[in-house]
Amino acid sequence: MNIAISGANGFIGRNLKSSLKDIKNINLIFISRESTYTSLEDSNIYSYEDLYQGSINTNFDLFIHLASPNYDYCKDHSLQKGIVDLTQSILKSLKQYNCKKFIFFSTCKVYGESSLSNIAYTELSDLKPVSDYAKAKAEAEQIIRTAFYDKDISHLIYRLPFVYGYGMKSNIGKLFKIIDKSIPMITFGSNNGLKKSFLSTENINRIISYNIKNPSSVNNQTYNISDTESLTLDAFLKEYKKQVHSRAPIIRMPIVIDNLFFTVPLLRNLIIKIFGSFEIDNSKIKRDFKEVFLSSSQAINKLILGKIER
Repeated sequence: MNIAISGANGFIGRNLKSSLKDIKNINLIFISRESTYTSLEDSNIYSYEDLYQGSINTNFDLFIHLASPNYDYCKDHSLQKGIVDLTQSILKSLKQYNCKKFIFFSTCKVYGESSLSNIAYTELSDLKPVSDYAKAKAEAEQIIRTAFYDKDISHLIYRLPFVYGYGMKSNIGKLFKIIDKSIPMITFGSNNGLKKSFLSTENINRIISYNIKNPSSVNNQTYNISDTESLTLDAFLKEYKKQVHSRAPIIRMPIVIDNLFFTVPLLRNLIIKIFGSFEIDNSKIKRDFKEVFLSSSQAINKLILGKIER
C-alpha cells in the first residue's frame, strides 16, 4: 500500500511517521517543500513540484494531507497560500497517481473560539470561524467536498482540537515544562467547569492506523477527533502533574478574583483563550470506527513513557 504524506516533518507528521513504521506492507512517500529532508531519514522524499509534474513514479492508495501553516492571523496571503491554494494544487495532482482516498486534517476552530459557554460542538454545528487560519481551513474543507463530489475518490476530514504529544511547541507544551520544573502555576475559570477537548498524537496515530487497516473507513465523512473525554485545563494539568510526580503547586483562583481580572479587556480575552471552554463531541467517530481511543490520562502516560524511552 502506497501512502503519500504532506507535512511529514511537522509536529503531527513526525509522530505519525514514527508510528506508521510499525505497520507492515506499506510504502511511505513524503511530499515536502524541499526534495530532501535529513530529519526524515528516508529516500522517498519529493518536492511539491515533483508531485504536480507527475514525477513520482508510483500510484497512491492514500494521500494524507497534513501540511499547513500553524498561526492564527496574518497580514499577507500566507495562510491562503499555505492552506487553500496548497490543498487545491494537491487535489489537482491526484489523478496522475490514480489516488482513490484522501485524508485532510482540519481544525475545530472552524466552529469558533474558546468561550465562557459550555457548548460541545458536533459535526452538524454551524461553522463560525474567527481567525484567518480557521477561515482558510473551512474554505479548504469545502473545496475538498466539491472536488470529490460524485467522483470515484473518497475522503475524510478530521477536525482537531488542542493537540499535544512528543516534540510539541504549543502553549500546552510550555505549561508541561513549568510543571516539570515544579514552578507554581495559577489557573482561572475552573470553578465554572469550562472544559476543553484535547487530542494526543497517540490517538491520531491510532486513528490513521485504523484507516489504513480498514480502507472502507475513508467514507466521505467529517469527524471531530479527540481523547475520550473533555477536561478543564486545571484537571488536565493536574493529571500530568500527578503522572510526572511534580511538586508544582497548581493554584486555582477563586471566582471573585476571576471576575476582577475579567473587568480588564486584554486580561479577559487572554484568560478566555487559555482557560475558556472549547469542547467537541466525538461520539460519531467512536461509533463509526468502533476503535478504542485513549483517555487523556492514558495518553499522558504514553507521552511520559515515550520521553523516557527517547
